[in-house]
Amino acid sequence: MDIMNVRTWIFFYLICFVAILLATTFIVQDITPLFWVSSTLILIVVGFNFILIFNEIREHRKRHELMQTFLDETGKKGR
Repeated sequence: MDIMNVRTWIFFYLICFVAILLATTFIVQDITPLFWVSSTLILIVVGFNFILIFNEIREHRKRHELMQTFLDETGKKGR
């Protein structure tokens, strides 16, 4: 995660936390019509968070490899 995107991530995870909390409340209160909606909401939020974190890790690796190639190229030219 970049430092500049921290505020966006904080709001995103707060909204996700509230959605999961609301869905869990519906499940615990045994509100039958909302059970499937709540379960689906929990699965969507958890799945979406997994996808986002996986993409962030992949982007971090790409940036790291790109920086490594830049360092290798500048090291070869400088010698």
